[in-house]
Amino acid sequence: MSTSMSSRKLLAATVAVVLASLADTALAGTASGTLSTTATVNTNCTVNSPTLTFAAIDPTAGANSTGSTVITVACTKATTLTDIKLGPGAHQIASGSRQLANGGVFVAYALATDAANTTPWGDSTTTGIGNKLSTGFSAFSSVATPQTFTVYGTILAAAEDVPANTYTDSLAITVDF
Repeated sequence: MSTSMSSRKLLAATVAVVLASLADTALAGTASGTLSTTATVNTNCTVNSPTLTFAAIDPTAGANSTGSTVITVACTKATTLTDIKLGPGAHQIASGSRQLANGGVFVAYALATDAANTTPWGDSTTTGIGNKLSTGFSAFSSVATPQTFTVYGTILAAAEDVPANTYTDSLAITVDF
């Protein structure tokens, strides 16, 4: 077989490949559309679960024991709280007082929105524990910028005549928005 014959066959094969690729291009088309995207951001808040620890109690001193803690609330941007409620606790007595407990021994305590304990903090529905906190709120500027609310507690000296021990209670924090 001659070189020119091989060259012709190679040239014919190359032309065939080029024509085949052009044929695919000629048959190809273009279509377009639109992809829509959506996202829903929900209004939501989170609240921490702090512990209020009262100052060490010396029943012989005749002094009130106090303590405080901070409730931290984070919400979706532009959310404004309507109120924060503190429940009656696990050991509330009929007259409304909250109580710390150890077995069958109880220590009455009160919670307030101010250090002077003049504004009891409750849930506005349970007798004797106070109203919900429903003022002083502003819209959240960012979920990364939480708002804080201080809870003040007092155990009156008269309630401290109990055996040495650790007394506890647990109550619900409800944030409405």
